[in-house]
Amino acid sequence: MHKILAMLGFALLAAVGVAPPALAADYPTKPIRLIVPYPPGAGTDGTARIAAEALSSRLGQQVVVENKPGASGTIGTDYVAKSPADGYTLLWTSTDSMSAVPALRSKMPYKVPDDFSYIAKFAETGMSLVVSSKLPVTTVAELVAYAKANPGKVTYGTSGVGGLPHLATLLFDKYAGVSMTHVPYKGVAPALTDLLGGQIDFALLTPITIVPFVGSDKMRIIGITAPSRYPLLPNAPTMIEVGLPQATATVWYGLFGPAKLPPPVMERLRKEIIAVAETPAVRDKMAAAGLQMAAQYGEEFEKSANDEFNQWQAIVNAEHIVVEE
Repeated sequence: MHKILAMLGFALLAAVGVAPPALAADYPTKPIRLIVPYPPGAGTDGTARIAAEALSSRLGQQVVVENKPGASGTIGTDYVAKSPADGYTLLWTSTDSMSAVPALRSKMPYKVPDDFSYIAKFAETGMSLVVSSKLPVTTVAELVAYAKANPGKVTYGTSGVGGLPHLATLLFDKYAGVSMTHVPYKGVAPALTDLLGGQIDFALLTPITIVPFVGSDKMRIIGITAPSRYPLLPNAPTMIEVGLPQATATVWYGLFGPAKLPPPVMERLRKEIIAVAETPAVRDKMAAAGLQMAAQYGEEFEKSANDEFNQWQAIVNAEHIVVEE
């Protein structure tokens, strides 16, 4: 009789999407899928692989990075939102899919923060202003002057409509008084390829994305959107320095799960991601990629991300920024 009641209890827990306590306490007992909602080769993917390698070692189970790109990160993000809340399908994403895109688009397949468990904010960075070497500019001032003299002719690439690079470039356009033409891609990597090939003129790219190309004769780094200069790019002035403080914007990367992850699972993941963030080898890899550690966990992280969403939404409304969906 007791066995029957126990089986019924576990069946009920499974039916409502809650992991049985014993299973949650033993977590993890199999490999974990870490969904990255962007293509390989960009900042989100790079930071995910650094974290996944370290988490695999600490959890005793393989953390497998799986890219599900598309629609400015919303396809992969929505996939995790609708996955079982058992801790075996997690999300590694950035400001884009959790703050910027939801603030800019009225129609979203998921709702923030309701559809997610906020596990940890891990690292953050500014975006580099990068121009093709084919464009006759070497400074932000020269870019602005050239764009004003050639309205609509300067093209810029982003990882998709409504993402943070798109939104941040729209703000740059507005406060610089220029009009550049948007060329959306399905991810950062193809945008970078076309920038290096001279098919587009300009892009906002995270330092981790362009580190392998620093010094290349195919591009120039003329500024950074971070509040202060980065040691990795010491010659790139901030937007504050060039007189465009409104164009300051940062990108963060973090770990999420579907809503209502069991508390034991949340606690285990939080414990291990804290340990990973404090590992000297991980910190060195992040610093080498131009990233700064930015630890926030649970409710603090959720509040911070939600405040950022509200700030972006206020900017979108105040500046009457409209993106066709």
